[in-house]
Amino acid sequence: MIELIKAAVTHKTFGTGKIKEVENGHVVIEFGASDSGEPTEKKFVYPDAFKKFLKINDPAIAEQVDSLIKIKDVEEDKRRELEEHEKREKRVAHIKALEESKKKLPAKTKAKKTNTRQNIAFKLNYCDGGAPEQIGFNGVCSDATIRYNIEKEKRVWCGSKECLCSQYLNGDIDRTALDDSLVDGSGCYESQLLKSWKVMAGGDGDGKTRKIKSARRNSLAVLTTRLPNTKEAERIIFGVFLIDDVLEGNDRESGYVSTQSTNKITLTLEEAKNMQFWNYHANATGKVSAKWGSGLFRYMDDTQAVALLQDLMKIKQDTPEAQLAKDLLESYCRNNHIELSTVSQ
Repeated sequence: MIELIKAAVTHKTFGTGKIKEVENGHVVIEFGASDSGEPTEKKFVYPDAFKKFLKINDPAIAEQVDSLIKIKDVEEDKRRELEEHEKREKRVAHIKALEESKKKLPAKTKAKKTNTRQNIAFKLNYCDGGAPEQIGFNGVCSDATIRYNIEKEKRVWCGSKECLCSQYLNGDIDRTALDDSLVDGSGCYESQLLKSWKVMAGGDGDGKTRKIKSARRNSLAVLTTRLPNTKEAERIIFGVFLIDDVLEGNDRESGYVSTQSTNKITLTLEEAKNMQFWNYHANATGKVSAKWGSGLFRYMDDTQAVALLQDLMKIKQDTPEAQLAKDLLESYCRNNHIELSTVSQ
């Protein structure tokens, strides 16, 4: 057992003090006298407070507390991993149950079910333009990201002759000309995504347009990407919005979805790392395998969308966007006539 009583500590704000007691996951510390002449007592979470705010002056005791913190962190990581695994397994089971129920429908019922409303998730090339103030997707990429997308990831558009980033990397234009491309709107749409809130369906490799057939007004659009040097299984969600404008597309023009409403929200980088796409989506076989394929978008059902929005609300609960996340979930359910009590997580 670590002997902490009377151990001298230093706090970034309150200065030096001594530990008075440790119990029930808290440590009580006496600091210098207050205006009344009495010592000032402060209570902190133990041992967490010693990560950032408090420092134990005795190196030997400090080393013991550091070891305790490391053990607790490992246990916490294991707990979170187990919770995430259980949550994912629960969603997989629910998705499989839905698929099985669909198979049992009478043939006539199946025949009638065509082109129903679904939600849509997009695969987007990572863009760090606008970072670190936000996650990115609001400005031209940094030199490092341009090089990564073109040379390592071999992004088709990024490396094409028409792309200004490719022209910049080849020395055909300078950085000023590249940055100025945002002014006249000639930059790639990822660099303006969180400004325009418009997402394109893209095209096939042979130049054919792609149609968006199942997304509707009030469907949920989910924005996903992979951070540099991460695997497909680590694909993150960095923004969502309720669609208020949809172009299905035709033989001449690919489809798109967009919004001009307030029903949209972005995540910080740290928040996005806790919202991994494959925790919410299964492939057509019902298996949750982290394999996207060549298309730029995938459809999601209401069960998956509600689970995603509920987790988003939890992540945002202690932030200025807590109410916005709550409103987004409520608007989605209200506009699509969904009873939360009937949708399983």
